[in-house]
Amino acid sequence: GLASDFMFLKSTSFLGSTFERKERPRIKEWEWRWLDNVLNASAGLDPYFFDPYYFANAHLTWEGGLVRETDKLLEKGSRFRDWDWRLPFYLGFNEFYFLNEDEEASKFLMEASRRPGGSPMLASLASKLAYKEGRTDNAIIFLEEITAKTEDKELKKYYEKRLEALRDIALLEKAVGNYRERFRRTPRGLDELTAKGIISKIPKEPYGGIYYVEADGTVKTTNESELMPIIKNRR
Repeated sequence: GLASDFMFLKSTSFLGSTFERKERPRIKEWEWRWLDNVLNASAGLDPYFFDPYYFANAHLTWEGGLVRETDKLLEKGSRFRDWDWRLPFYLGFNEFYFLNEDEEASKFLMEASRRPGGSPMLASLASKLAYKEGRTDNAIIFLEEITAKTEDKELKKYYEKRLEALRDIALLEKAVGNYRERFRRTPRGLDELTAKGIISKIPKEPYGGIYYVEADGTVKTTNESELMPIIKNRR
């Protein structure tokens, strides 16, 4: 247990020290790999210790792009911590949001819903994913749950900013849908939504980018990497 704690503290100390760096990217790819190894070592020494799984899911995925590596760690933790609904919930989010694997996400969410403390809402969300409905709305539900359960203030702000962008996108996608119903075509730009009175104004993108609409009606941001980081280990 002490050795596991030591390895975990080593990982948090390293990440904290990088915030003083000026270069970009702030953390190099080999350093993310090293951090993944340290967190795996911590969890290997004490597989019941929750913090390495939580820390990996918060940072290795969004910032490091090591989603599949994180999922392997979470699956291991889920086998040991078989009472904990959070680990299969995190797995469900990663499979859905980062990897576009709705069927796998649904499986993990159903498992989370069966564990003590798991919300019945998770079973409903799992059913919706099985039919691939409302992708942006589902992402918001996921992130709202993660944000509500996050105690770290800085990490909470991190998630809240992403939630703001996703809520903007959901609003704009619904507006595009209304536009298409009225005019039988996709707007050429989001400014047409305000010109035709569908919405009063285009929301300000929280990362400093610009929202735009694609030909199929999907709304995206020029800062897409903030919402969907590059996954380092692709199939």
